[in-house]
Amino acid sequence: MIRSLLSRLDRHSPSERGHAERVAVYAVATGEALGLNDESLLELRYAALLHDVGKISIDAQLLGKIGRLTEEEMDALRLHAMIAASVIEAFDWLQPCIPSIRHHHERWDGGGYPDGLAGAEIPLGARIINLAETFDVILMGLHGAPRSDETAIAEIRRCSESQFDPQVVEAFLRVQPLIQPISEG
Repeated sequence: MIRSLLSRLDRHSPSERGHAERVAVYAVATGEALGLNDESLLELRYAALLHDVGKISIDAQLLGKIGRLTEEEMDALRLHAMIAASVIEAFDWLQPCIPSIRHHHERWDGGGYPDGLAGAEIPLGARIINLAETFDVILMGLHGAPRSDETAIAEIRRCSESQFDPQVVEAFLRVQPLIQPISEG
């Protein structure tokens, strides 16, 4: 089922499946560094793989748009987390993943969406996925030119305590050098 949803997402917006798979690798490695148990790591993996599945309902031209988005376009794009959570609701075995999927764009300082949660109000899985996704977006150049590991890490450090939970940042920084990259192919 997860593979099917990811394949559908990738047909709608090429490169999304590779992005989801890389985010899952970064997220699980970070979760391990934070001492999550096996069940929590499996839930984190599923949530990371499915965090952007709601983009299936977003206009493909908007997803592929180069350049700055209008506020209306941003509002449409911001719906993807809630759409993904509603898709996942149909599967009892994925229920524990819903909070991490719904809130993966919340910010440690409360400036995120969809609910403006802050700090420990944000589910730990969502905090981990937010960082893992940001790292991948910067590294792969999903919203611009690809950047180096060093540039991505500098951005992660810069956003510790604003966008990211500082404990999640520290855990990620401990494991990031050990993570084997997944190629796009």
